[in-house]
Amino acid sequence: MDVTSVKRIHQSDWKKTGIPFYRARDLVSLAKNVPIAEPIFIDKETYENYSKKSGKVKSNDMLVTGVGTLGIAYLVTNDEPLYFKDGNVIWFRNNTLNGSFLYYSFMTNQVQRFIKLSAGTGTVGTYTIDSGKKTVIGVPSKNEQVEIGKLFNNIDQLITVNQRLILNMLIVLFNYLYALKKPSE
Repeated sequence: MDVTSVKRIHQSDWKKTGIPFYRARDLVSLAKNVPIAEPIFIDKETYENYSKKSGKVKSNDMLVTGVGTLGIAYLVTNDEPLYFKDGNVIWFRNNTLNGSFLYYSFMTNQVQRFIKLSAGTGTVGTYTIDSGKKTVIGVPSKNEQVEIGKLFNNIDQLITVNQRLILNMLIVLFNYLYALKKPSE
């Protein structure tokens, strides 16, 4: 696996539409499944020019925050074009591991503890490309990786469904209580 970044895009190249350009805070939003507050884009020509130098992010690659909220992983699940902010996001060019397995490995206490320790104790900690290369992940067989990835995907889906059910039940309960308190007409 190659751990790297991309060539720097200047703020003057940012656009309101085009190819998504992710910063660390955008990956945090994606991980929380909330809309990106102020999305940034680059035009196709800029994307193509810079991708020739850095390469293109592809399905099963993973982007990890290196500043701010450290160690938040985003698994790329398709080959749609995207670009990201160099230095703030670390690119795990994944051609060896099951993508879901790699993604869930970054949620383990072992990996998160390593990220926090390697980030240093200064004012602003950073998880660097060098630290990314030193991140230890236990690697089972390919079949086991696939099964582990599927298991955690299923658990994530069950959690999401149950969260929605709970929210819907709370809304029903609120409406019922509101109806009880409402004065008769």
